[in-house]
Amino acid sequence: MKRWIGGFFFLCINMTVSAEAKDSLLVAELADVTTYDTFLNTIPVVVTPSKIPQPRVDVSSSLSVLDGEFIRRINMQYVEDLLQFVPGFSVVPYKSSSQKIASYHGTQLDQYRRIQVLVNGRSVYSTGLARVEWATLPLNIEDVARVEINRGPNAASYGINSFFAVVNIITRSPLETLGNSITAYSGSRGDYRLYGQHSGLNGDWSYRASASTNAVHGFDTDFEGNDRHDGHHASMGNLVIQKEMSNRSFDLDIGASHLNDKVEPEDYGLDSYDINKPTRLVDREHIKVSYRQQVSADHEIKVQYYYDQSDMVEEHQAVLSPSFYKLLFGDSNGVPVYASSEIDLLETRHDLELQSTWEASKSLRLISVVGYRWDKADSEHYLSGEASDEVFRLSSNMEYRASDHWIVNTGAMFERSQMGGSFLSPTFGATYKLSEQESLRFNVSKAVRTPDLADQYFKWHYVLSSGEVSPTTYAVNGEKEEKITSYEIGYYHYWPNQGLSTDIRLYHDKVRDMVLSKKLFTAYVADSPVEEGVVEDVIINGAELELDWRFQSGAITRFTYAYQDTKTDNVKLKESTTPIMMSFFGSMPLTDRLAINGYYWYGKELAGRDYEFINSWLSYKFALGGYSKATMGVGMEARLDDNALVSRHNNLTEDAFAYVFTNVTF
Repeated sequence: MKRWIGGFFFLCINMTVSAEAKDSLLVAELADVTTYDTFLNTIPVVVTPSKIPQPRVDVSSSLSVLDGEFIRRINMQYVEDLLQFVPGFSVVPYKSSSQKIASYHGTQLDQYRRIQVLVNGRSVYSTGLARVEWATLPLNIEDVARVEINRGPNAASYGINSFFAVVNIITRSPLETLGNSITAYSGSRGDYRLYGQHSGLNGDWSYRASASTNAVHGFDTDFEGNDRHDGHHASMGNLVIQKEMSNRSFDLDIGASHLNDKVEPEDYGLDSYDINKPTRLVDREHIKVSYRQQVSADHEIKVQYYYDQSDMVEEHQAVLSPSFYKLLFGDSNGVPVYASSEIDLLETRHDLELQSTWEASKSLRLISVVGYRWDKADSEHYLSGEASDEVFRLSSNMEYRASDHWIVNTGAMFERSQMGGSFLSPTFGATYKLSEQESLRFNVSKAVRTPDLADQYFKWHYVLSSGEVSPTTYAVNGEKEEKITSYEIGYYHYWPNQGLSTDIRLYHDKVRDMVLSKKLFTAYVADSPVEEGVVEDVIINGAELELDWRFQSGAITRFTYAYQDTKTDNVKLKESTTPIMMSFFGSMPLTDRLAINGYYWYGKELAGRDYEFINSWLSYKFALGGYSKATMGVGMEARLDDNALVSRHNNLTEDAFAYVFTNVTF
């Protein structure tokens, strides 16, 4: 019944929308994207599939584009939540409110590690403990120009760990945000967020300084009804400096963030447990610099370097029973021991890349890349020291226009990892253009996901502040790489006069040696090897639909649907997949200033439980004089199911909450 209420809400929105279509989509301007034909003025141009700017109708892989107009209308507070509106993606917290899992195809929700995430070409995928930690990214949604999502493996362009999908987040140029703006959000559950930015211009130089602070209340109770120690507070800042000239450009991006995260107290068993309310503190920083030079009319080179570091510390104070203490540390003379220990992890990455883009002829374009990456993890708790890896990579991708109708997109990447060995990841795709706005595509690609540093060099032990050290759980041979071969066919059609685009994808993914199990500490008496992961071969078949419609009236609708059939005998793997996912977004102006907006999301059997919610709000725009303007709004979000969210311990006392927001530009 609740689902029908949600459907009725969106039906009411769309029945009042004008049937006239918008002349062209509002496409966010990208510094990396240039058009090379007149018809591209109305066709979205994308860069993610091969790193070569292409009209979306020409690409051979499945791509979703969340453009700037959609991002401003959707009223999300965090970038990762945008992925809910991409077919096949779910975005949910697993253990705590700070640890959101953005997954495609599911398969492992407790520690998801099978998609590549880039911010302006900088990978934010961590390799100490493989994951994408969204809460620590120095990235504000107001600074995002668009998000391109390659649904399917793309290791030929982005290398190891570009396994199920690649998420490419592209931020706005300071030229797009000149002036000042402030955004504020406050919810009835105690959540809040405050953002501000200033952008300026001085000759060829432009810059933007932005910062934000936020707090999330978190979950209220666990499965037994006990109060959760959940919620987090984060602050972050960014500085972007750019210099644009006729034949070259320079870009500097500096960011830093701090996360203060509440952690559930541990129960160690044998009457031993935490007596404090632990917190996890994470400091993260990055520097990225790139230089682009147009060598000639048909040749461009780009050099890019970035550094990323994340420093995590988590402190636990516990009372250890005599029997537990004796197992791990020795005799306690028969009395409980009050002790403190620290969980630590310092992850560092340096990456250097040289890229060449060459237009050999009107029918052939090539992009070649050579790169080097150095990863290091320091952790007394997980590694009993430090571990590192070096990766050399060489790739080439080609776009060949065989005729007016046929386009071939192919390429490969060769990588040599000091830790994992050598890998070749090829892709081959062909696009048949039915018209300048309509195409059929065929694609096959291979990719690998390599183990993280902890998988290979695991030496897990506990060190008390008083100096005692427990036995160690250690890796013997480590884990092997996971392998995927993906086949897909798709159809894309863009109607510029109607402002309508649709995309359909059918796929067949064959995954070999997928590692599923979670590592557990087992060295309670003496050093012992860790139980290596359970390995499964999995076949995933599915179909996905995406529909985006822009109207002359200013209204927007977006609909996505995904069906997934996961063939496996592993019950836990099956439970972590979602056979059906659906999203719907609608935004409609009622007057020149007032608009009604809302979205709906449904996931069937997400971690064994249906997940369904609806969000709706009113927004009002008005001028403040001169170039200054403001938007204010009020809304409400409600869960339409009666389930815990993913984990049975993720419960809220109220299924609905209200919020207010405002944005001022001056």
